[in-house]
Amino acid sequence: MKKIAVISLGCPKNLVDTENIVGLLKATGNVVFVDNLKDADIIIVNTCGFIQPAKEESIDEILNAIEEKKESPEKKVVVAGCLYQRYKEELKRELPEVDIFIGIDEIEKSVEKILNQKIAVQKPYLLREILTPSHIAYLKISEGCSNGCTYCAIPIIRGGLKSRSIEEVVDEAKRLADKGVKELYVIAQDTTAYLYDEGEREGLVKLLEKLEKIEGIDWIRLMYTYPSHISDSLIDFVANSEKVLKYFDVPFQHINNKVLASMGRKYTRKDAEILIDKLRSRIPDVTLRTTFIIGFPTEGEREFEELLSFIKDIEFDWAGFFKYSREEGTAAYKLEDIPDEVKESRLNLIEEVQYSIYEKKQMQLLGKELDLIVDSPSEEMPGFVEARSYRNAYEIDGIVYLKGNFKPGEIIKAEITALASSVDLIGEPVNI
Repeated sequence: MKKIAVISLGCPKNLVDTENIVGLLKATGNVVFVDNLKDADIIIVNTCGFIQPAKEESIDEILNAIEEKKESPEKKVVVAGCLYQRYKEELKRELPEVDIFIGIDEIEKSVEKILNQKIAVQKPYLLREILTPSHIAYLKISEGCSNGCTYCAIPIIRGGLKSRSIEEVVDEAKRLADKGVKELYVIAQDTTAYLYDEGEREGLVKLLEKLEKIEGIDWIRLMYTYPSHISDSLIDFVANSEKVLKYFDVPFQHINNKVLASMGRKYTRKDAEILIDKLRSRIPDVTLRTTFIIGFPTEGEREFEELLSFIKDIEFDWAGFFKYSREEGTAAYKLEDIPDEVKESRLNLIEEVQYSIYEKKQMQLLGKELDLIVDSPSEEMPGFVEARSYRNAYEIDGIVYLKGNFKPGEIIKAEITALASSVDLIGEPVNI
């Protein structure tokens, strides 16, 4: 039996790749998985290569694995994922200590490359091993992206949009439900572009219609929806759905028209405002999450002030802010970068504003009753479990500390009684 340690870095889309690799290896019956690198015969690092901080984290983890190999030369180090896909020749040249490299298009060959065994499976998802809590799973509906944002390295790494068939996605979702998954996260680089590559403009709605009928799935959460691809039919479907949560993750990235144009985003500030108004008017109590890039090369003081003012006016429920990372191979790489200290200063300022909005938003929930899905017992607050409402995506947004002893995956109606922090809440069950 080979002992294998797995390190998965990056986004949920990368985690699904890791889960497929783990499932394939586990199906051989010849491996056990361990947490400690020192105990492992094989160390697998599934890397991220999206932006500079992620690349640095990936390299650090690879070097840690190589250090373990120096202590025990019989160990194997395997490097998989986006960083290798993006820098194949450089990594092979600079890291001769790595025994095996696996590209993102070689996942079905994982067993053959790592264990030198054959395994008769054409679709890795058939053997996928969930690494999230058992009631939560990510459902990746496509690979790559064809939106052409000038700052983004995803097309360099994963190519243009390649949608999976509705039949295959639904089959995987049913298998996840059979394993006890209650909350499904529909993910892709752009979920709203699903089946655009097949000439179908309402592919996501057609998929959701089928996912909603799967027995055992209680919550369906949409992530990564591109602003100008959110159709009226999608909004109406979510408004009337019993399972698709009233939660939209819409990465606007900026709001100034000049910056949006130089980013290659295919909408204007006015378009964004119309969309936000539409979502809030058609879906009462909708939760809006977004992300913004701070310090893009064409963002001067005036453009940043416009973004800051917009944040104050719109009051998003959740917002993530990221310093612009200049990535070679992208169209924006030729633009002159802004000094990092300017980016950092702007980032700190805008995050401070957003945290004051969080507190205001959370205060508005006091006394309200919400359905909560339970994740785990709370280590920080004994006698409570950590749970989430439709407003909270797993590991991204705040949580609700729910009083009582409930099992993961249970959905409990609770009254929000207090704030635990500017992003976290405390709740008590009702009718129990």
